[in-house]
Formats: sequence, C-alpha cells, structure tokens
Amino acid sequence: MNSQIKSIFTPISPKNFDENEVFTILISLLVIGVLWYLHTHYRTLTNTELASVYLFNLFLTTTLEALLAEHPLDFYDTMDYAHAEIFDVLLQTIPYPATIVIAMHFYAKFRPSTIGYIIGWALILTSLEWISLLFNLFQYNEWTLLYSCMFYACIMTLNTLFFNKVRKHLQEKRS
Repeated sequence: MNSQIKSIFTPISPKNFDENEVFTILISLLVIGVLWYLHTHYRTLTNTELASVYLFNLFLTTTLEALLAEHPLDFYDTMDYAHAEIFDVLLQTIPYPATIVIAMHFYAKFRPSTIGYIIGWALILTSLEWISLLFNLFQYNEWTLLYSCMFYACIMTLNTLFFNKVRKHLQEKRS
C-alpha cells in the first residue's frame, strides 16, 4: 500500500522544496488574507459576485495553463517540471483567481475607466509575474513578459465583461 501511494505522489511532488514552493505558499496566504480583509471589511462584491469571478478565473487558469504550458504549445513551465505538480494546483486554485477577484473588488468600488483599468491591471499582473520569475516560479520556453502583458490585458477584458454581466443579471433579478 505504501509503495502505491508513493507511486502516485512521486511524479507530482516537487523535486526539491525550495524558493518556488515557499513563494507559492506565501503568496497564497497573502492573497487570501487580502481578499478576506477586503470582503469582510468593505463588502464591495456580493458573495455571488465573488464566487462567480473566482470560479470563472479558476476555469480560465486551469484550461489556459493546460493549453499554454503543456504539449503541444509548451510556452513555459511552472515550478520544477515540464509537467504539472501539486504546487501548480495550489497556484491555480488560490493566487491566480483570488488576485483577479481583488482587482474586481477595486473595479466595483471605484468604477474607473475600463480601458485604463484593464491596462493598469495588465501592468500590475505582469509586474507580479516578473517578481515570481525571481523565485523560479516560471521558466519560459517560447514566452516573454510582453506576451504576459498582452495575455493579462485579455484576461482583464474578459473579467470586466464577465463581472458587468453578472452584476447586471443580479440587479435585474432583484428588481
């Protein structure tokens, strides 16, 4: 039984528990802490809006990561392997979607110019990715930070459209 469990976990375990795993844990705790604080103290998003944006981004990160980081495209690797490992699941489940929910919190609170907001958050997310590169979270194959910035602009566009649609639907339902 022990060898069966080991045969399951060995391929998805990190090669070494090093800076990228520590960074993943710390950034996960930080993002969840910020999201919890904003949601409990300011309630800019309803629970339905928060859950909708979170699940939408969980879907996006899971499918797009599989598309972009795996064969046949293989633009980049995350963590220690060219294939997924357990800390990829943590990254896809907590920091990626939660960061976008935080962005949508500020979008809902301040209602800024949508184009400016999309560009601003694309730059913020690209900067966060640059920091993660310092911790070996990503290893680019055919990818660059410029591609990331364009990608994040698309992600933020999708999210503002999605959020506005969800909010409008909820308001119509209440009326």
